[in-house]
Amino acid sequence: MILGLLMLTSLFAGIDFTELEETVVIEDAGARAGADPSVLAITSPKETVCDNTGCRNDLKVGQETKFNAYIQNMGDAPVDELSYTVTVYNTDSTGVIGSIAKDTTGNDLQWVNLDAICDDGSVCDFDSSVTPHPFPGTANSYLGGGKYTLQYAGQDIVWTPTIGEYVVDITVDSPTDADIANNGQQVAVIVTDWYDIKVDLEWDDGSTSVTGAGDKAYTLTVTADGSNNFAPRDVSVRLALDGIVAAATGGPNNDDITANSGITMLTAGTEQTVVTFQNESDVNDTTSDLRHVLDFQTPWTYTGIITPDGTQNTSRFELTASVVDYVLYGPYADCVESFTVDENITTWQHSCEVTENGDDRPATDSAEITGAVENYHDIRISRMGVYQGYNSDGSGQASNFIEDSAGADLNVGFSRVYAELEHRGSDISVGYDWNISYTISLGTTVMSTGMVNDCLQGTDVPYQYEPLGGPGQTIATVCVEASLEPGEYTFEFELIMENKAYTIDATGAYDMRLSNNDRTMVSNVVNNLPLITSFELVNQGDLVVGQEDMLQFAVSAFDVDDPSGEGLNFEYNIIGGSIAGCGGSQALGGTVCSTPILPDYVTDFPVTVVVTDNHGGEVSEEMMLEIWNDAVGFNTTASGIEVSYPLQYMAKSNFTLDTSDGDLTSYQDVELEGFSGSYNAVGVIDYAPSTTFNSGEILSQSLAVTVAKSLEATNLWYIDSSGKWILLDDVAEDSPIDSSKSVFNYAIPANSGVIPAGMMVLMGGELVGGSIPTAAISGFTAEAQAGGAIQMSWTMLANEPLRTGDSVRLTITDGTSEVFNQTMAEEDRSYPYPGTSTTHGVTYFATIAVCNEQGCSTPGVDNATADKRVDGGVSATGLTVQENGSDWIVSWTVDGDSSDVAMWHVCISRDDDFTAATMPTGTGTNEPCSNMVMGPTGNTVTIAQPTTAGSHTYYFTAVPMDALGNMDSAASMNSIDYYRQADTDNNNNTGTIGDDSGDSAGSGIPTGAWAAIGGVVIVAFVVGAFILTRGDDEEGGSEDGKDWDY
Repeated sequence: MILGLLMLTSLFAGIDFTELEETVVIEDAGARAGADPSVLAITSPKETVCDNTGCRNDLKVGQETKFNAYIQNMGDAPVDELSYTVTVYNTDSTGVIGSIAKDTTGNDLQWVNLDAICDDGSVCDFDSSVTPHPFPGTANSYLGGGKYTLQYAGQDIVWTPTIGEYVVDITVDSPTDADIANNGQQVAVIVTDWYDIKVDLEWDDGSTSVTGAGDKAYTLTVTADGSNNFAPRDVSVRLALDGIVAAATGGPNNDDITANSGITMLTAGTEQTVVTFQNESDVNDTTSDLRHVLDFQTPWTYTGIITPDGTQNTSRFELTASVVDYVLYGPYADCVESFTVDENITTWQHSCEVTENGDDRPATDSAEITGAVENYHDIRISRMGVYQGYNSDGSGQASNFIEDSAGADLNVGFSRVYAELEHRGSDISVGYDWNISYTISLGTTVMSTGMVNDCLQGTDVPYQYEPLGGPGQTIATVCVEASLEPGEYTFEFELIMENKAYTIDATGAYDMRLSNNDRTMVSNVVNNLPLITSFELVNQGDLVVGQEDMLQFAVSAFDVDDPSGEGLNFEYNIIGGSIAGCGGSQALGGTVCSTPILPDYVTDFPVTVVVTDNHGGEVSEEMMLEIWNDAVGFNTTASGIEVSYPLQYMAKSNFTLDTSDGDLTSYQDVELEGFSGSYNAVGVIDYAPSTTFNSGEILSQSLAVTVAKSLEATNLWYIDSSGKWILLDDVAEDSPIDSSKSVFNYAIPANSGVIPAGMMVLMGGELVGGSIPTAAISGFTAEAQAGGAIQMSWTMLANEPLRTGDSVRLTITDGTSEVFNQTMAEEDRSYPYPGTSTTHGVTYFATIAVCNEQGCSTPGVDNATADKRVDGGVSATGLTVQENGSDWIVSWTVDGDSSDVAMWHVCISRDDDFTAATMPTGTGTNEPCSNMVMGPTGNTVTIAQPTTAGSHTYYFTAVPMDALGNMDSAASMNSIDYYRQADTDNNNNTGTIGDDSGDSAGSGIPTGAWAAIGGVVIVAFVVGAFILTRGDDEEGGSEDGKDWDY
C-alpha cells in the first residue's frame, strides 16, 4: 500500500498542471491519409556549425550556391499539384529570423515556383497526368527521385551570397496537403569573406617551359586578393632554383639566386611604417615599425634572368616560388591580455600582429617554371611487355599483349618478350647507336641471355635495326622469343647507348639519364587448361552390338596457350582401359575415334575423352552411351515347328528359347473370341524364353513361327498365363528359305515386354469375321497444365474388357494436322502430352477410342489450349525495397495487362546479382521465390529478414504467375544491404520469451504491490481521459481540430 501511495505521489508530482492548458498539435508519425508533401531535409547549402575552434560549412562571398532538398510525400495519395518557395532571411548570432535578404541589385532573395507539379507537362516541371506518377503516395516517394535541385522558371535557383548571417527557408504547398505542419525546413548559414595570396611565375614569353641556350628572363608576381580589403604584411616567398645553369640573377640589384644552394627568400610588398600594436585601454599606446605591405589587388613583381650552362650537352633547370608565411594586423585572439586585481579578472582585446601560413585558396600559393638547353642526350625504354597467343611453333599472330605495369599472369607456351625504345634527346636530328642486353630467368635459373636490336617477326610492324633519331626513326622495337613454362619469370632489359663509326660521336657516357635505360618485368606464368568445346557422338540412332556402322566420336578442343591445337593430345578412356586404335595428337587424327561395338560395351557405356596439353594440363569430359545387345532366340520342336525371336535388349546376358510340342487334343473345337464358329488346333508349341525383359529394356523385338505347309495352319494364337487367347497372325507367308514351309510373323507392339512363357497354338480353317469392340471409353478429359503440357484422363465402361484384337488408340491434332497417334497400354487411364510438343496458345483436339480391324466403339473427345507463359505482357516496374523493423517491404508497379495473372512472386538472391536467364526459381517453402501475393493487382509483399549473422547484399525481383503455375522471369530490379552481428549472449538460446511460469512471489515484487500498481494505473487512466476530453473547447473544438492537452 505504501508503494502504491508513493507511486501515485510521484505521478502527480511530475505533472506540470500549467502545461495542461497548452494546445499541442498531434502529428501522425505514419503515412497520412491523402497527399502530404513535406520538406525532409535541406542538403545545400549545408548548415554552418561553429564552436570554439571555428566554423564548418560556411559559405564564401561570391560562391555560387544552389538549393538542394529532399521533398517526400508522407501521405498515401499522389501529389497532383505542388509549389514551393525558397527564401533567404537575414539573421544574427541570436538566430532570430529577420527580413528577407536582398541581392546586390536590391531584389528580394525569394523564389516562388508555382509550377512544380501540375497536370500539364508543358507548363510544370513534373506532369502529374503521366504514369508512373512523378510524386506517388507510396513508401520512399521523393520529388525527383531523391535529392532535388530546386528550380525557378525551368532553371536551377542560384544564390551568389554576400557577407552576413542568414536563414535559408524552403517550404512546399499543395491544395491537397493532409498536414501542413511538415511543409518546411530551415538551415542557418554564415557567409564569410575569402582571402588569397596569389603567386604567378612565368618566362617573359608567357610560357612556363623554355628550351635552348641564351638568357631566359622571368617574372614573379605576388598579389593580395579576396572578397574584401586584404593587405598582408611581410609576405615571405621562397624562390628555389634547381638544376645546372651558368648564372641566375633577380631583383633590381641583380642578386645571385644560385647562392645558398639556390634558395632565395623574398619579402613581397612595399616598405611602409605601420602600427604594429595598439593598447585597447589607451588608444595612444601604440607601437610602429617598418613593414612590407602587400596592398589589396596591387601586384608586386620580382624579375630576373637565368643563363643556361652552354658548356654542357644538357642543362635542365627549374625555378619554384611559394608563399612561406605572412603577417596580419588586428584584434586577434593572440592579442588578448587578461590580469587579476582583487580577484577581479580584466580582459583587454589589443590589436597586434600575428603570423599566418595559409589562406583560403592554397592552390595559388606556389608556381614553377622549367627550362633546358637543346643538347639533351637521352634514350630510354618506354614500354615493355610480352606478346602471347601464338601457335605452339611460334607461327601466327599474337592475340594479347601483357604490359609490365599490368601485374597480370602470363600463359605458358611460345611468347615474345617485347620492348619499345624512344629517342628522348632535345634534338631528334641527333642519332644514337644502341643495343639491348636481355636476361630471362625462371626463378633463380637463367633460361637465356644475350643482345638484341631488332624484332623481325610476330608483331604487326616488323623492325630492323637503325639508329634512334638522326637518319633513323625516333621509336625502335626489340623482341626475344621464349617458350614459357609454369613458374615465376623475371624479364630484364638494359638499353646501352653505343658509339658506332657511321654516326655522331655519342657514347653511353653522354646518355644524360641512365635511370630510364633499365626495365624489369616479373610475372607468374600459369598453364591455362585446354577447353573441350564439343564432344559428340557422330552416329545417328540407337547403338547395337554388331551393327554395320562403327561407333564414332568427334571432339573439338581449344588451348589459349596454343591456338592451333597442335600440342594437344587426345585419349578415349573406358572402364578397364582405353579404346584401342583411338587417340593421339590432332595432327594424327586424335580428334576422331572409330571403333566396332563389342559385346563388352552392352548396357551403360561411359566414354571419357581426356585432352592434355604440352605442359601437363588436363581436362576431360564424359559421355554416357546406351549399347543394346542383339540376339536371336531360336528353337525347333520335335515336330519340326521353328520359333525365331529376334531381340535387341539392354542386358549382357544371352537370350534363348525353350520350345516343345504341346497336346493337340486339348485345343479341338475351340471357339475363338471375336470370330464365329469353332476351330481345331493343327500344332501346339509350349514356349518359354530364357529371360524376360520389360518394355524399357527392349529396343526392338519380333516373333516368327515357321511350319510345314502340309500342316495347313491358317492362323497363330498365343495363350497367356491367364488363359486369354491373343491372335498373333492370321496370314501365313511363304518362307523365303524353304518353299515347302509357311511363316507366321508377329509384330510385337511398342512398349511391350518379352512375350512371357505360354502356349502358341496353330489353328486350321479360315477365320470368320467378328464385330467392333464392345469396350468403350468413358469420362475422357483434356486439361492444360503448366509449361504447355496437356493432361488427358479417361475410364473404361465397366464389365466390358478388351478382346483379342482390340486396342486403345489416342490421336491428337492441332486443328489442321495430326501431331500424335499412339496405342495406349490396356491398363493406362491417363497420358501427359508434354509441353515440348505444343505451341503456346494453340488449341489441341484429342480423340481416344477402343478399335479393332472392324472399327471403333464410341470415342472420347475433348480439347485444351496449350499455356506456356503469362499472357498480356505484364511486368513489375519501379520495384522498391524498404526496411521496416525486422521485415523488408517489397513494392512495385504493375505494368501491362494483368488479366492472366493469378499471383505475384518475389524472388530473392543473396550476394549474387542475376539476369532474367539466371533468375533463381522455386516457389516452395524456404525457396528463392516462396514469397508471394495473390491477385493480378497485388504489388506489395512483406518478407521477414533472415536471422543469421553476416553481411550480405540481397537482390530482388517480382514476376507474375498464372493459374496454371507458369511464371515469368526477370532480372533483379533492386537490392538492399543486410548486416547482423552474431548473438553473444550466454543463455545458450535457452531463454523463453514471455515466460510467466511460477507464482508471483518468485518475481521479486511483494504481493501487496500488485494491488497498488493496479490502483495507480486506474488513476492514471482517469486523469488521461480528463486531459483528452479537454479538446472540446469553448469555440466548438471538434475531432477535426484535435486541440488536446497532454
